[in-house]
Amino acid sequence: MSDLYQLAQSDKPWVAQRAQMALELQAQHARGDITNDEYKELLEDLVRTDVLDSEADDMHTKTMLVYAVYGLAQVV
Repeated sequence: MSDLYQLAQSDKPWVAQRAQMALELQAQHARGDITNDEYKELLEDLVRTDVLDSEADDMHTKTMLVYAVYGLAQVV
């Protein structure tokens, strides 16, 4: 999860926004505001959208984001 905190501070808006959203989803899940299934689905939506592919201008950063988000989804 430390990768997500680092990514949330990125100067690339597409990275920072998605990392922050993943952290917010994690907090909502921890509070019980969303179910396990909703949590997994929302996390996967963050990294499998066509918009991400069109915005991603750095393959290394995109890969780091995808792995960090999928890592959250696997913890459930």
